[in-house]
Amino acid sequence: MGISVVRKEVARTNVATLPIKATTVLTRQDLVDLVQGKFIALCVTDYYPKWLCEQLCKRLLKLPEFARYLRAQNVGVQRTGMTFFETKGDPVLLERYYAEAQRMRTTIRKTCFPYLSPIDKLRVELEEIWSAGARLENIHGQPMMVGIARMFEDSFELPPHQDVLARDLVDNSSDGMLLSQLSANIYLREAKFGGELEIWGIKPSYQEFLKLACDDLHFDQNKLPPSEVLYKPRAGDLVLFDSGRVHAVRPSKQGPRVSMSCFVGYRGQNMPLTYWS
Repeated sequence: MGISVVRKEVARTNVATLPIKATTVLTRQDLVDLVQGKFIALCVTDYYPKWLCEQLCKRLLKLPEFARYLRAQNVGVQRTGMTFFETKGDPVLLERYYAEAQRMRTTIRKTCFPYLSPIDKLRVELEEIWSAGARLENIHGQPMMVGIARMFEDSFELPPHQDVLARDLVDNSSDGMLLSQLSANIYLREAKFGGELEIWGIKPSYQEFLKLACDDLHFDQNKLPPSEVLYKPRAGDLVLFDSGRVHAVRPSKQGPRVSMSCFVGYRGQNMPLTYWS
């Protein structure tokens, strides 16, 4: 089956656009090609059974932990449990984050029981296909949260931004020589209208971000070049891309748009992959 991809402005600007690669199986070589920039995103179609997506979606949406991000209260995106991005080095929030991590991993697993959760399926497969294995990230020597459910409220967008672990470390912690950070998204429910994932080809440095920003977290879209990929999610698909690339989610209607997501860290082909949220 095909996927909905729009490459904007390509014909008019004559700029070569890296495509989304569509496949039906997650492989080591595709991950290597992705981190090497051979394509912008990797889409594994029908990664998770569509019938099970809707069943788990209904269960997950009943969780009381859904709330907007602490650092983005004005953005209509809710998640289950605190993410590392929200801590920003605050000792109190870090303590809360690590205390919640195990509880939320267990909560998600129990919610999906007796089925393997989408994130647990991804964790198992990453461990199996990557020769050096895969493990939970532990920046502060503690196992981190992995696998949040996200719900996009109707008519809200997620403005253009980047996700870069090093920028969330304000203490003396290190990202362990992270070479690439991938965003992994498994879609459980698609909105009837909108909700497209938009990706730019650029990976601005922090100094470049400051020149292009409209606030502490987001880019001024008027200062960005045309985006290169527009992808309409479908339930069951797994999409991975370099989260250092500028990306956004367009407003959706008749949703909610629901997914499970985490980050995957790459430090070289002979090093273990890591994952966290």
